[in-house]
Amino acid sequence: MNLLLAPNPLLFWLSAAIALPILLLAIRHAPWRQVLMSQSRQHALFATILALALLWLLQVSVRDTLAIHPLLMTVTAMVFGWSLATIIGALALVALEIYQEPLHAISLDWDVAIAQFDLRTLPVDFCLSIVVPVSWAWCVLWLVDRWKFKNPFTYFWGVGFFGAMLSCIWLGLAAMLLFAITGSEVQLATAQEHFIVFVLMTFPEGFVNGLIATVMTVLYPDMVKTYRDDWYLKD
Repeated sequence: MNLLLAPNPLLFWLSAAIALPILLLAIRHAPWRQVLMSQSRQHALFATILALALLWLLQVSVRDTLAIHPLLMTVTAMVFGWSLATIIGALALVALEIYQEPLHAISLDWDVAIAQFDLRTLPVDFCLSIVVPVSWAWCVLWLVDRWKFKNPFTYFWGVGFFGAMLSCIWLGLAAMLLFAITGSEVQLATAQEHFIVFVLMTFPEGFVNGLIATVMTVLYPDMVKTYRDDWYLKD
């Protein structure tokens, strides 16, 4: 989900106060040494940033206030872990803004293009579209790791499918809570009136995340940071 209207000062500063420490924490604890030592992981990281930004262009505008789009942050967290997934999501949001500029500048009206380039929405988008689904995926992974029922499907579908489905609901609830706290009446009214959209997103979001998680774990298990072969396949 992305804001299409500039946030009020309280919404901006509260979101920035939440986003900045989380982003710094992710940068501090990211496994940079492992990434630098593996060229395949570097390629996967940069490809994921670009792919997410392109995918997020497939967004549906709701009353010119909110833009709803697929997230795919659950499978990103499964493959890269919490820290890198958070950083990837932040960079994908910036790439999304860069992608959108040529669309506004096709008419060569650069004044209009620059006016559309509003970075004030980034902290809000980061908190809702990145922090909420990635943190929820990490909570589900923590629960599944401690579940005594040892089966790969608890990882593929428990986290990738059902975890991603519920992330859409949490996203909608978190958005309404944040808008209510900051007095963002227009955004709050839109989120409340169209909350059914978040519900309708659950199945496609779960299916795509579960499918990608399954394919990645089966074909490239070494690339999936959170998959524990010795745990899920233990007799």
